[in-house]
This record gives sequence, structure tokens and C-alpha cells, in this order.
Amino acid sequence: MSTQNALNETTVTTTEASDYSNWQKDALAETQHQAGQLPVNSLFTLAALDPAKLKPAPIRPHWILEGNPEAKCVNLSNGTRGWTSTDHWSCTAGKFRWHYGWDETVLFVEGAVRITDDAGTVYEGRPGVSLFFPAGTSATWEVPNYIRKIAFNQRPVPVYLDFPARVIRKLQRIAGLEGRRQNGL
Repeated sequence: MSTQNALNETTVTTTEASDYSNWQKDALAETQHQAGQLPVNSLFTLAALDPAKLKPAPIRPHWILEGNPEAKCVNLSNGTRGWTSTDHWSCTAGKFRWHYGWDETVLFVEGAVRITDDAGTVYEGRPGVSLFFPAGTSATWEVPNYIRKIAFNQRPVPVYLDFPARVIRKLQRIAGLEGRRQNGL
């Protein structure tokens, strides 16, 4: 499916797609996507990356260090419990300091950026490059012309929930109840 299609949310449910081969499922999803239909009993969210659908999302003025960077963003999906989100984001030329309140993994899809962390390490962002920013950190972004990314965001787990969750996972592993991840995932 082309990433230039309009951003529409749709899904192919298991019952609708069970009689279709893989290419037929793709064709059905593409048809529903183009028509802007969202089945009532949808399980999944399908979103295309369309720069034309990005909406203004101004950078906080006191974060801007140089220039007049214009950021735009559109939400692609949200987790069922509000702990995760996926966003499509772009920004024009400028320099700014970004402060991360959530864990954020980005995948750059267009343009270039130079990012400097608090230790002075410089990271070059370009299409196909991924970078992880832990919650509570900050970075200086220098965008020479334009950058576009997909951001995978996760709210950090509060300490009072993290420890019990780790204990439960360990007990599940000991009891053999935890499913094994494949290929290190």
C-alpha cells in the first residue's frame, strides 16, 4: 500500500478476511482505506503516512533556540489503555531543545536532522534511521531544511507499578506461563 494515500483509519477483521488469500486481504484493506470505511467491529487501526494530513503542532516558544521551526503532527494510533501512541511528525528548518516526557522511539522517513544529547554526543537522523529518547531526557535538534518522522511513544511506567510488574513477570517465567518472544522481539 502506498504511504502517500490519505490518512484514513480502517481495519480488516478476522471474520471479514478469513475467506481471503493474503493478496485479497490487502486488496480489501486498500479498498476500505480508500473509501474511508471503518468496520464497526474493527480490531486494528490502519493509517497511511500522508504529509498533507499533518496539522500545525507548534513547538513551545521557549524551546526554540534559532530560526522559526514549524512543526506539524497527526496521531496515527493510540494504545487501548493510554500508555502508548504513534504519531507522524514533521518540522521545517530551525534549532530547538526538545524535552521528552515519554519514552520515544523515532524512525526518520524524510529529510535530515542533527541531534545533540546532554553529553554532547551528536546523532545524525536521516531516512531509515531509528533513535530512542528515554523519558526525562532532553536533546537539541538542528533541522537544516526539513525532517519527517514516525514517533512511537510510551508513557514510562511509574516506579510503584514497575516493581510489582517485574515480580509478576519473573513468577510467570518461573512457572513457565509467560510466552516466549520470537527472534528477540
